[in-house]
Amino acid sequence: MNKQTKILVVDSKHDFVKLAINALESSGYQVFTAFDRKGGLEIAKDETLDLIIVGALEPRGDAFRLNKELGDSPRTQNIPMLVVDVRPEEHSQNGWKWHEGMQMDAEDYVSRPIKAAELAGLVKKILERVNWQGPIDSIEVLKQMEEALKRVEKLEMSLAK
Repeated sequence: MNKQTKILVVDSKHDFVKLAINALESSGYQVFTAFDRKGGLEIAKDETLDLIIVGALEPRGDAFRLNKELGDSPRTQNIPMLVVDVRPEEHSQNGWKWHEGMQMDAEDYVSRPIKAAELAGLVKKILERVNWQGPIDSIEVLKQMEEALKRVEKLEMSLAK
């Protein structure tokens, strides 16, 4: 029996959490939610998660604190993270000011608004990239090897010219 992929969504915006639940559950993922940093930390320490999605958290700075706390904990430091943020031009409108060293350590960043299908696709790509869904079957490995061989052959031909 395959283990169901577990994803935690931590965001203060209920509309985004609802979108994420719909997108991810319809893709077969088990979704946990928290609306603040403390709730997110509790779930992350209690569950064996495959991915954490961090969005807008109140009060300001809590997303950065959550990222740091997750990174500092041996239990959660290796869980890949996706950051869903407002567009950079909206930071100042929301009272957010960039300071050196405030970038979060994450597998990927995406700006809002995001559609459900885009979110589900991005999550799938991240999980595949970090190989979090387990081993792929031999047919898929063969296809990837054939594609890599074609790229090498093209490269060799271009170098030979």
